[in-house]
Amino acid sequence: MSPVSEILQSAGARQFFEYWNGLPKVGLVPDRGTFNPPAIHRLMPSVTILEVVPPDRVEMRLIGTDLVARMGTDPTGKNYLDSIAPAARLPYLEMLNHQVNHPCGRQSVLHTHEASGILSRVEVLFLPMTHRLSGHPLILSYFGPTESVSFDGRDYREVQSFEDVRWIDIGAGIPA
Repeated sequence: MSPVSEILQSAGARQFFEYWNGLPKVGLVPDRGTFNPPAIHRLMPSVTILEVVPPDRVEMRLIGTDLVARMGTDPTGKNYLDSIAPAARLPYLEMLNHQVNHPCGRQSVLHTHEASGILSRVEVLFLPMTHRLSGHPLILSYFGPTESVSFDGRDYREVQSFEDVRWIDIGAGIPA
């Protein structure tokens, strides 16, 4: 298993992991009540909080301002699954269930189609968090810099696929 510093490509993702890893934990996972956005104010424009509401809703609770600008709209309150290509939804849900049921971190490179017509790659760090108030698991995410891959001019926003999924052991091991 590679150290986290070798898995995470961007300095922001490494800083984000260090912040998350320093939060007090119940078991292996911090609670939303311990998350303090001002402590990482420089990273917050690229942060999301997703609430996993079984069986098929992943509600976008917080979307950083940089991500809203990339998307061209504020999707707060919407189902994140609606922004994922149908062919990529089941693999995404399987990864999400691994993280929630077997607490671990995940680094992925997402292939996205931006509203501007640009096809992009972006590194994303996904980390679990509890939410004692709702009882639902949360996924705290940091989106690194976007790399433009191509342009097709079509006006829609969608996560098309995931590549290079790498699990991060936070103490409970990683999925097989």
